[in-house]
Amino acid sequence: MVLSYIFNVSLVLLCANCYTITDAYNSKNEITKDVCGCLQGPPGIPGTPGVPGMYGHRGEAGSKGEKGEKGEEGPYGLKGEIGFDGPMGPPGPEGKRGRRGSKGDQGPLGEPGKIGQKGEKGDTIIHNLRVKKIAFSVSRSQKLGPVLQDTPVTYDKIFTNVGNSFEESSSHFICKVNGTYLFHVHVLGQPKKDAFAWIMKNKIHQVAMHGDGRAGHGTGSNTIILSLRQDDHVWVKLVKESAVMNDYTTFSGHLIFDD
Repeated sequence: MVLSYIFNVSLVLLCANCYTITDAYNSKNEITKDVCGCLQGPPGIPGTPGVPGMYGHRGEAGSKGEKGEKGEEGPYGLKGEIGFDGPMGPPGPEGKRGRRGSKGDQGPLGEPGKIGQKGEKGDTIIHNLRVKKIAFSVSRSQKLGPVLQDTPVTYDKIFTNVGNSFEESSSHFICKVNGTYLFHVHVLGQPKKDAFAWIMKNKIHQVAMHGDGRAGHGTGSNTIILSLRQDDHVWVKLVKESAVMNDYTTFSGHLIFDD
């Protein structure tokens, strides 16, 4: 087939009235016209493709495009399942003690109780002795302190003074009947002031009370049973720099039995 192709080309070149090669062949490499009145030969074999050319230089980077518009918000996803409960945390630290509240109003008087059953017959009085009745209960009407030195607590509100053993001028209980007595003292400190006091027998300290000022209104109380002889004194001493409120500070006592 190669020889036939060469032969056809030679005929075209030799003919005086021949067409040019470009006129004799179409785009599909097919002879469309009679060259010099010669016979048309078969089409030649297409040539092999050329070697690809080298890559060109990389072009410069283009300018940054404008920011696109914000897309529409997508739909909410499905609600997830509830997770497992976590482990319980450690207990928190203990909180500070709150301040003492103010004294509330006195409540209404309650209804009278039912009459109790009749008690058993008491013991027979020996030698016709008469039981002594001694009892007292007092408080203050004004604040006291802070005191500059150890100071006796005085009481000017007398609730009870059976037997007149409580002396109002000195605020001392003075024993008139030998016997065993019970005493109770309560103190309430002024705001943020300590209230430190002692129950005294004559000049001897017996039991103490302390109201801590850090609590706002510190309170303290104590009870004691004492064996007394005639002219023994029982009183309350407020320690230096202490301060107490008014009717919250009380002093009470009574004879349990005489000797």
